[in-house]
Amino acid sequence: MARRYVTTERIVLAVVTLVVASGLAGTAWLVAADGNAPARPAIDADVADRYDSIDGLAATRTTVIERNGTDASETTYAVRLRPDTGERRLDLRSGPRRYDRRVSNGSVRWLYDADEGAAIVIPDGGVPEQAVRGERIERLFARLNATDSGDGARPPVEPLPVVPESGAGGSAPARTDLGVDYAGTEAVDGRTAHVLRITSRPGVDADYEQTLWIDAERFFPLRQRTAWTDDGERTAVTTTYADVRFDPGLTDEAFEPAVPENATVRHLETPETRTFRRVGDLRAATDVAVPEPDVPPSYALTYATATEGRIHGVSLRYANDTSWIGVSKYNYTYRNRDDGERVRVGDRNGTLVRGTTHSLSWQCDSYRYTVRGRGVPASLLVDVGRSVGCPADS
Repeated sequence: MARRYVTTERIVLAVVTLVVASGLAGTAWLVAADGNAPARPAIDADVADRYDSIDGLAATRTTVIERNGTDASETTYAVRLRPDTGERRLDLRSGPRRYDRRVSNGSVRWLYDADEGAAIVIPDGGVPEQAVRGERIERLFARLNATDSGDGARPPVEPLPVVPESGAGGSAPARTDLGVDYAGTEAVDGRTAHVLRITSRPGVDADYEQTLWIDAERFFPLRQRTAWTDDGERTAVTTTYADVRFDPGLTDEAFEPAVPENATVRHLETPETRTFRRVGDLRAATDVAVPEPDVPPSYALTYATATEGRIHGVSLRYANDTSWIGVSKYNYTYRNRDDGERVRVGDRNGTLVRGTTHSLSWQCDSYRYTVRGRGVPASLLVDVGRSVGCPADS
C-alpha cells in the first residue's frame, strides 16, 4: 500500500528517522533535547499496518459537547466496528439522538428510530474514513520524527473527523496552519496511549486544537478532543472509547440491522445529479424553485446542482479565497437534531449545529432547506438562511 508522508511543523529536537520493522512490536524511546519535554517516540512497528490488523472492535463510545466550558450534551453508544471494511454498528445507550441504531455493512446503511417505529435504508458506498485512518495516524507519528525540507514548504496536516464513525460528515480537511507535538503517554480506561496535540503553528492567528490519545499497541484513537472558537463561543467535542476489546470475534450477523418486523422501512435510491456553472442553467433544467440567497459580495458561485429521483432538489455552492457557503433544498424531511440550537428562520423553527462545518436547517412544507459553511461565522449562515426563508415551491 503506497503511503504519502506530509510535513507539519518545525521540529526542535534532533533528526530522527521513523523505523519500519516488520515483526517488531512496542515503542523505543528517545532522550528529549529539553529535559522538561517528553521524549518523542521512535515507533518500531508499522503504525498503519498495526491499525489495519484490527479485525474488529467492541467498545462503549461517549461523546461530550461543551459550550464555553459547560456540558451541552453527552451521548453514549455501544459500538462494534470492522475498520478495514467500513462495517459498523452503533446502538444508543443514552443521550440526545436522531436514531437509536445505526448499522452499516459497508455498502448499505440502516438508520432506525424506535419512537417512530421506522427505518431508513440508504447507500453507504465509497471509502469509509475508518479504513484510511491508520495511514493518517502513521503520518502524524512520522512528522514527529522529521524536519523541514529546507525550502520552507509545509504540506498540510489532516486532523481526524470531529465525530468518528458517525457515518456522515466525511474527513477533516488538510490544513497548512497546523503542527503536531508529542505530549508523552497517558492511560485511557486502563490502556496506555500516546498523546498527540495538533495546534496552530507559531505566528498563525487561528484558534483550533485537537488532542489524540492513540493506543500504544494497536494505534486506534481511544480518545479525541477537538476544540475551536466561533462567534465568541468556545466549542469542544470529546469522544472516548471505554471497555475496548480488540478482535472480539465479530460475526457478519453483528452488522445486520435487527429492525423489528413491524417497522416501516423506507429505501432511498441513489439519485441522479447534474452540475451547472450558472444559476440560470439550473433553473432551466429543473421544476424545483431555486433559492435566492443573499451572500456577501466576496463570494462567487462555484457550481449548482440538480438532483432527480425519489429524493430530488437543488443546491448552490459559493466560495471566496478562504471559505465556502452551500445552500441546498431537498424533498427529504426528518426530525430536527436534538443537539442543535433553535433559530427562527422567518416563521419557522430552524436548527443550528456548530462545528468545523456549521449547518442550519429548517422545514418549508415538503422541502428541507440547509445552509452549510466552513470558515465562516455561524451568524453569517443564519443571515443567509433568513434571506432564503420559505419561498413558494413549484
